[in-house]
Order: sequence, then structure tokens, then C-alpha cells
Amino acid sequence: MCRAASKCRPATALKRFVPHCCNVITQLTINDDVLQEQELDKELLWNLQLLSEVTRVDGDKLLLYKDQVVNILRRTLHLKCKQGYTLAGNLLHHLLRSTTLIYPTEYCSVPGGFDKPFTEYFPIKDWGKPGDLWDLGIQWHVPSEEEITFAYYLLDNFLQPELSRLQRCADGEIEMSRDDIHQSLCIVQNCLMGSGSLLPFLGGDPIRDLAPTLVSLTETKLCTGVNYDTTRENYREAIAQVMRKLLHHMLDNSEDDTKSLFIIIKIMGDLLQFRGSYKHEFDSRWKSFNLVKKSMENRLHGKKQHIRALLIDRVMLQHELRTLTMEGCEYKTIHRDLLRDLLLLSTSTYSQVRSKAQHVFFTALGTYNFCCRDLIPLVLEYLRPDKEDISQQQMKGALYCLLGNHNGVCLANLHDWDCIVATWPAIVSSGLSKAIFLEKPSIVRLFDDLAEKIHRQYETIGLNFELSDRCVELSVSLCEEIDSAAGLAPLTAAEIENGIRNQIAKNNDSLRNYEKLISTLLDLLNQRNIPWKFEQIAIGFLSLLLRDDAPLPTRSIKFFIQCLNHDALVVRKMAISAVAGIMKQLKRPHKKTEIDPYSISGSRPSKIQPGDRLDNQWLHYKSSNLPRTKDEWEACLFVEKTHWGYYTWPQKMIVYAPMNQQPKLGRSKEEMSEAEQLVCDQFSDPQFIEKFIKFLSLEDRKGKDKFNPRRFCLFKGLFRNFDTAFLPVLKPHLERLVSDSHESAQRCGAEIIAGLIRGCKHWTYEKVEQLWEILCPLLRTALSSITVETYSDWGTCIATACESRDPRKLHWLFELLMEAPLSGEGGSFADACRLYVLQGGLAQQEWRVPELMHRLLQYLEPKLTQVYKNVRERIGSVLTYLFMIDVTLPNSNPTLSPRVSEFTSRIISQLKPLMEIEEEIQNHIVEENGIGEQDERTQAIKLLKTVLKWLMASAGRSFSTAIAEQLHLMPLLFKIAPVENDESYDELKRDAKMCLSLMSQGLLYPHQVVMVLDVMKQTSESSSWHAKYTVLTYLQTMVFYNLFILLDNEQAVQDVRWLVIKLLEDEQLETREMAAITLSGLLQCNFLTMDSAMQLHFEQLCKTRLPKKRKRDPGTVIDTIPPAATIDLVRRHAGVLGLSACILSSPYEVPTWMPQLLMNLSGHLNDPQPIELTVKKTLSNFRRTHHDNWQEHKQQFTDDQLVILADLLVSPCYYA
Repeated sequence: MCRAASKCRPATALKRFVPHCCNVITQLTINDDVLQEQELDKELLWNLQLLSEVTRVDGDKLLLYKDQVVNILRRTLHLKCKQGYTLAGNLLHHLLRSTTLIYPTEYCSVPGGFDKPFTEYFPIKDWGKPGDLWDLGIQWHVPSEEEITFAYYLLDNFLQPELSRLQRCADGEIEMSRDDIHQSLCIVQNCLMGSGSLLPFLGGDPIRDLAPTLVSLTETKLCTGVNYDTTRENYREAIAQVMRKLLHHMLDNSEDDTKSLFIIIKIMGDLLQFRGSYKHEFDSRWKSFNLVKKSMENRLHGKKQHIRALLIDRVMLQHELRTLTMEGCEYKTIHRDLLRDLLLLSTSTYSQVRSKAQHVFFTALGTYNFCCRDLIPLVLEYLRPDKEDISQQQMKGALYCLLGNHNGVCLANLHDWDCIVATWPAIVSSGLSKAIFLEKPSIVRLFDDLAEKIHRQYETIGLNFELSDRCVELSVSLCEEIDSAAGLAPLTAAEIENGIRNQIAKNNDSLRNYEKLISTLLDLLNQRNIPWKFEQIAIGFLSLLLRDDAPLPTRSIKFFIQCLNHDALVVRKMAISAVAGIMKQLKRPHKKTEIDPYSISGSRPSKIQPGDRLDNQWLHYKSSNLPRTKDEWEACLFVEKTHWGYYTWPQKMIVYAPMNQQPKLGRSKEEMSEAEQLVCDQFSDPQFIEKFIKFLSLEDRKGKDKFNPRRFCLFKGLFRNFDTAFLPVLKPHLERLVSDSHESAQRCGAEIIAGLIRGCKHWTYEKVEQLWEILCPLLRTALSSITVETYSDWGTCIATACESRDPRKLHWLFELLMEAPLSGEGGSFADACRLYVLQGGLAQQEWRVPELMHRLLQYLEPKLTQVYKNVRERIGSVLTYLFMIDVTLPNSNPTLSPRVSEFTSRIISQLKPLMEIEEEIQNHIVEENGIGEQDERTQAIKLLKTVLKWLMASAGRSFSTAIAEQLHLMPLLFKIAPVENDESYDELKRDAKMCLSLMSQGLLYPHQVVMVLDVMKQTSESSSWHAKYTVLTYLQTMVFYNLFILLDNEQAVQDVRWLVIKLLEDEQLETREMAAITLSGLLQCNFLTMDSAMQLHFEQLCKTRLPKKRKRDPGTVIDTIPPAATIDLVRRHAGVLGLSACILSSPYEVPTWMPQLLMNLSGHLNDPQPIELTVKKTLSNFRRTHHDNWQEHKQQFTDDQLVILADLLVSPCYYA
């Protein structure tokens, strides 16, 4: 509070507080014994704290009291009490900051402040007024000469003596206790923090030999408004020298004085980084500023229309940002010395010291140019395996230094060949150390984190940087313009040539470093005594060195191939990925040629027309035009990309050139490179392959193993680069794998077969035909021995094999899969699996296989009456993919693939036996395919169960909403779907309910709305109350999902209103209650409005007279209604439900019409059931939803209505 007062009126506040506090402190410290007390008087501490806070004002206002304040500092800075000298240090800190910093002195909403009489200026008129960004009129505090002189006076009188004491202590001339050292360091820290913006930067000679360059790397000097006085002593350098000496003295004599070490670390960080503000404080203020700006902005005034105080705050933040800008600073000797000391502290014995030193160390690493190159060798010294004097703490510290912090520099992962060629081998070779602590969990975890971070953040480092001649020309012309403007001499041809030579030499150095790094890692891996953990780390590093612009050395290729049969699973996985990448490196380029697709078809459309056209039908799969001979194969133009041609053709159509222009297949060893020979020798070895396949057939994670794309890429690369060379060796293994019942063996076979099919992309016709003669029997065997665990793997295998492949190339595969997928061999599971595998292949081809889709649909239609659930579900999924291409796009032609409208029409005709009956349909079909004739109804029920599976599958996967023909099935679904959610219902009812739920969420076209409403109207006339109830549940969701489409059609809104009100009068109680719920929801979302006509209609229904109670026996009265009068009770209940729906449609407000409706409703509280229960539920819900704001809602009621409502809402007392 006192600080706030001094901020607002500094002159007045200082006049009242400073003399008073100084007098009190002087009186309390007049006795020298007070200086030695450990516990000070509360009054003394309070006045010290008050004085330190009220002095946080403009520096020019403090100059009047400088003598008094300096005397207080002389008396209190060396108090024995820690709390006392801390408060005195704060006072010194605030005095220096107030006199040396640049900052705004006021944040008023208007320039000039409010210090004017109300007769001249009324401040409330400017409330919320935005500030003028171009004329803010900021009043700045800029240190005057007198203030700077006073600041240096404070430093000379309080900082210099402490530095001298600490210097003498570090030299051994005097002895200081730990408390005295801590006190002196606190004074030094406060002086540095207070005068950080005044003190010049650290000087020293720049270190220029870390990165040879032809460009000047001097740092850019940003003007921050401070002119440094070079004639005075640079206390920043003096503090640095003293702190370094004191640090080494303490490490030699009192390393356990961690409190003092903490302050030394803080001082070192401030020496390197602090120039008036801290980065973390700036980030906090920046976030706070943005939050305040967002909360106070008024976008109605436009952008950047903020109050003046907020704009001044933003200007101050910009000023602080300039003072914090230190990236790219020149690396000097003094910086090197301080960073080496921080590295020494980062490997200290004490964990807290290490942590704080590492934080400062990491911040400095990102500040100074190329300092990492200088420090990495020092860090790696702690990892040398031949050094026996390294402690566990030093090792941990060094590893943390390599690891870096969350968003800082990671020394182990620098984008520099010179650095990683030193760090990566050092990390691996540290495992050869004989130190016992390498097995410590904390050390092991650090190595794991280090390897994981390198793998996660490593970016491939370039080997060859080249500049084109055009780039050099543009650079020279740009330099000429800049140099002429700056008056500098232009670049000479010799300088340009020298730069190009240097770049070539650097490229050669990078290549040598790359090869050296690989060779060093391989040498380490050949060490017999290297631990398994470090072996895996080294292999991981090697795998990161795979590149697409430089082949891997032969030695490393041999190593990775040998690792394919390593005992460790992790190593085998890395080797599989690496060898797959090596196959990519060894891939030979295939020639391509440009073609004109329009000339092939002889047709050119006049405009862009998506879908099947005359100019893209040559890509379709046609049995009559498949390449079945060598000549037809070589004459056929294969287009691998599925999306080419459907919408339009690429502007430049590129396909592979004919086979005679492609690289030679079936090469001899002499025609292969050294690396290719090595691969060929290993994979031609039967023993190597047998062991390799054995490892691939092992189970990794029980129940979680899936088709492995890395293994697939490995085999794809092998067969692409070496064609049929390895097929004879692998064939017996494939025959064994596909017939094995174990899931891991079958999965391995699927991965190899997928690689075979994709790898034969450029084989000759003879080789491809030979391959399919082998694969067809294998696939038949695999499909017959497929298991529950591997059916998804075989589906992935076929889908992967068919992805981005011309279907005409794979006609053997498709004809094989089309061979009676529902043959019944192996039971229903085998049928479902065969369909799943076929679906995976066809789905990848999309629009290019209409003939196969028609053949499959023609085959499936007679078999839609399957009784096995898994087969039905799979048929439904297959049908979804068959009709997925049947979409209507602008300017598109009708698809040649199967059309859903034609299929649905045929289905509806077969379901007529079910659609024509009125009674409830029950599922009485057992899970068994019957032999012999069955009646039409039984066949229709079986067909319907499959159709429901298709409708459910298509609701979430198809590109378009339900079509008109599918909507014709809705009456049948309304009739079947159950009312309650009960798992005990049979599959037919549950599927019908789910199907209706999914269809209600679909988007309806405007012309479909009328059709859907007609269907619901027709169903509402049904005798089944279940169907009517289901219509209402469907209507609720359908309206909310198609709200705007329906609101655009006034007749549709009236039809919905008529339907709901009609069902309110249904004879079945459950239907009436659901109609009331539906009406309430439609009113609440403003789809329907509560108009006078609706209110009058419900009130008329409520007035329906009921027959009087009659007596059966003397003295006994019961509520019984004659059967002839049931309709009157229904009508009266419908009116009550309508009023209830209107009331419940406004759960958190009280419209003007609601009080009267509540009064009308209360008159039916004594009506027969179910009217009485409805009224009680409505009143209970009204009380619950309006309870929180009842004081506001009750204003809508008259006093008489409130009395009646209180009687209704308050429960009667049992004892009344």
C-alpha cells in the first residue's frame, strides 16, 4: 500500500516516509551491539522493509534524500542478521534500478494526467477512450548525469569494498567466514542487479578460430538508449575476475558451501545475460499483457484501439525486448572463462549446484557464436573410458550438459559435422569405461534419454552445398548495390573464386567427417567388451546416417545385413529399417517418358468432367483386353497412380518407358556394384535366409503384432533391385509359412508376399508370369489356412500389394480372389476372410475396376440371404465399397461402377413380403444355412438382416447421404425397431434401431424432405404404437441435423407440427409422452413457435369432459372410466401433455404466457391417471429448473398466482 502511494505521489510520499524511516532506523542502530545481533527488533525490520519499498520511484525524486539513504546503507548492509542485511540489499538494489533504468514514469489513460480542476476537465468523459498510437506523449525516465553519478557513488562505496574483501579472501590474504562471504556476495549481487543496464558489456579478445569464414561475425549493436561511460571502471569485468578467483578458492577449500555457490552461479548468469531485465520476467509480463489486451479490447472500435496505459505497457515491453536481444553475440575470452567455470560447476558433487549451473550454462550456449565447438571437447573429457578419476556426479553432470534442457541447445545433436563426429563416438565409447557406476539406473536412464533425444531431433546434415552460377550473379549484383550505397569496395573476382574454393573444401571435409564417423562407430561396435546398451545406441546412430545423396560404405552395409540375424530383437528391428533404406539407396533409376492420354483414347472432353469418360476408359480393368502375352504386356501403357485420369489428366503425363529402355534384369555378379554383390551373397545363402526367416517368424508382443511395413519395404527393395535372384531360396520357406497355423508365421508370409508383388513392378512378362505361377497356389493355401489372428494381416497384405498399381498388372491376383469367395469351404469364417481380402484389393483400385465390381455384385446378390452374422457384416462392408464410387459431382457422368439406386430397387422388390404385413416382425431364423425351399417371408428376413448391415456400414463410410430408394425402407425399419434399449433383443431389432439412428443423422437434400415426411405420415397411421414411437425418436434427431433445410420449407415445418400434435392424441400412453418430449424439444430450439393457435388447441383439449365417477358398491368410490369414454381421457391427456411441453420448453426463463399455462395446468391436478402424474412431473421439473433464479422469475407472476403456485410446489406436511 505504501509503495502504491509512493508510485502515485512520489514527492509527497518520500517526504513523509523517508525521513521518518531513516530516523527510526538510526535510533534503533545507534548502539553498535545491534549490528551483531542474530535476531533484530521487529520495528527495525519493518522500517527497513518500508524504506526499501517506498524508494522504488523515479530516480530524480530520490536525489533529495541520498545522504540519508546512504547513511542507512552504511549502518545496515553489514548487519549480522540475515533478514536485516537482505532488506538493506533490497534497498541498495532498488536505489540503483530507480536511478539507472529507462522506463515510463506514468500510465495515465490520457496524456497530462488528471490533475486539473473539474471545472476545466471532467475525467469520466475519457473513460475507456483509446490512446493515439502516433501521439502517446509518454513521459520517460532517462537517467540524468546527476543520477548516474549517484549510482557510481553507490557502487564505489558499497560494491568496490566488497570486491576488495573477496579478492583478498580468494588470494588467501584474509580469512572470511561462510556467513561473511555470503553477505558480501549478496551485496555484489544486488549491485549487479541494480546497475545491470548501466554497466558496459564484458570486454576481451574475440575468439575467431572456431569457424573459419570470409564474413565478419561481429555482433550487431542495438541502441537501447544507454551511452556507456568508458572512462569509469567497468565493474562488470571486475566482478567477473573476482568471482572466478573466489569460485576456484571455494572449490578447493569449501565446496560444501552451496549457498554461496548458488549466489556465484547467479552472479555469473547476470554477468553474461543481465542487462536490466530477465527473460523469464519479460515472458511472464508478455503473457500477462496479452491476456489483459484480449480482455479489454473493444473490436467495435477497430483494431489496435486500446487504452493508453496498455499501449505504454506495450512500448515498454518492446524496449525490454531490445535489451534482451543477445543472440549472435561475439564469443570472447572472458565468455569462455565464465562458461568453463559454469561447466565445472555443472559437474559438481552436489546435485542442486549442478542443476542451477546447468540452467545458466544452457542459456549461455544459445547466446554466443560457435561457443559449443569450444566447449564440447571439455564435456567429452568426462566421458573418456581411460580416465579413472571421474566420479559418478561428474559423469551425470556431463551427460546432462550433452542432453540440454527442454527447448535449448543439445550439444550431442548439433547441426555440425565437426561436433557430432566427436560427440557420438564419445557417447558410445564411454560404455567401455570400467567405472562401476555405469550400471546405476540414473546413469542408464540418462544414456537412454540422450539417445532418444538424438533420434527425435536429429536432422540430416548436408554434405554438398553448391551455388548455381545464376545465384552467384545475383549475389554479386546485390553486394554491388549495398557496397556502393555504403561506400565500400565491390567484390573482386578473386574473392568470389576464393569463396567457391572454400565451399568445395568444406564439402570435402564434410564427406570425410561423414565417412570417419561411420568408420569410428563400426570400430567401436567391433569391440568385444562393449556393453549391449551402448551397442544398441551405436547401431541407432549408424541408422541415422543413412542418406539419399550419399551411399552407405560397404562395410556398414555388411554390418547391417549381419545384424538382421542378431540375437537382440531391438537390433534386428533397427537392421530391418536400415537394410530397407539401403535397398532404396541401391535402387537403379528407371527411365520415364511423356505420353498424351487423349491420343490413346481418341477422345478429348470439352470441359473438366469428373468420373468415367471415353478418354479414361482405357485404364479400366476389362477381361477382354488384359495383357496375357509378352507382346500385349510390352505394348500396354501402365498407369500406377489411381487418382490420375478420374477428374482430369496431369498437364504433363509421365509414365515408365518401355521395358527395353529400362535397366537390365537378371544381372550377373560381375555387373553388380560392390554393395550389391554383398547383398546378393548374403541373401543367396540358404543358412542365412533360414535363420532370418526363423527370427521373422517369432512372436514379438502377444496379441498386438500387426503387419509390419518395415519388413514389407525390405522385401520389396530386395525383389525390386535383384528381381528373381532370391525367389528359389525363399520359395520353400513361403510354402511352409502360408500353411503354418501360427499367426507369426502367417504374418511373415504375408509381408514377404506383399513385398514380392510390389517388388515385381519392373519385371519382364516372363518373370511376372513365373512369379504368379508360384504365388497363386501359395495364396490359395494361405486363404484356406487363415486364422482369427491373421485375417487382418492378409487383408493388409493384399491392400498394400494393390496400392498405386495398375489393376491390369495384377489380373492374376484379382481373378484368383474372385474365385467363389463364398464357397463355404472352411465355414463362415473362411468366407468372411476371403471377402475381406478381396475387399482390400478392390478398395485400392477405386474407379478403375467397374467390371470386377459388377461381377462381384452379381455373385453376391443371390447370396444376400446368409444367416451367419460375420458373413452378413462383411457383405455389408463390401457393398459399401462397391457403391462408394456412385457419387454425383457437378458436370459428372453416371458411373460405370455399380449404382446403389438400381441395387436398392431390386432389394425392395424382394422385401415386399415384409413391407405388406401389419403385424410385428420377429426374427425366427437360426444361425444355420438351411437346405431346401423356404417361404418368402423367411428369405426376406434373412435378406433384410444383410441389408441392415450394409446400411449401417455405408452410413459412416460413403461420400454421400442416403438416396431416395434407401428411404423407401424406412417404413419397414419403423415397424421393426424396438422402443427400449435392451441388449436382450435379437440382432434384427437392434440393427434396425441402429440403422434408423444413423439415417436420422444424415443430411437430407431438399427434395428428400417431402419423401421422408410422407413416410412418417404414413407410419403414423399404422396400428403399431411401436412404429409411431420410433417415428418420433427419428423425427427428433432428423430435425436437429437438418434444421436449416427444414426451416427453409414452410410446408415441411407445418407437416412436422401436424404430425407431432396428431401423435399427442394417440391412444397409447408411451406414444403420447414421446410426442410431448418431441414437441418440447422443437419449441426449445425455435423450430416451432408457441403461438395462440397452439395454446388454444391445447386448452380446448384440456376442457374435454370426462364421465363422472361411478359407484360399484355402497360406500366404495373408485376412478373407473367406461371404455366408450377412453377417447375423451386421451384427448384431455393430450391437452395436458401439450401444455406441459410448452412449459418445459423454457427451462431457464418465464415467458409472458407461462404463468397462465401453469394456472391452467394446476386445475388438472386431481384428474384421473395418467393426467395427474403428468401434472405432478411438470410442476416438479418446473421447480427444479427455475429454482436458481426464482427471485427474478417470480416477478412474472401476480400475487394470486404466486399463492396458488406455492401451494402446488410445496409438498404437504405428513403431520398436518
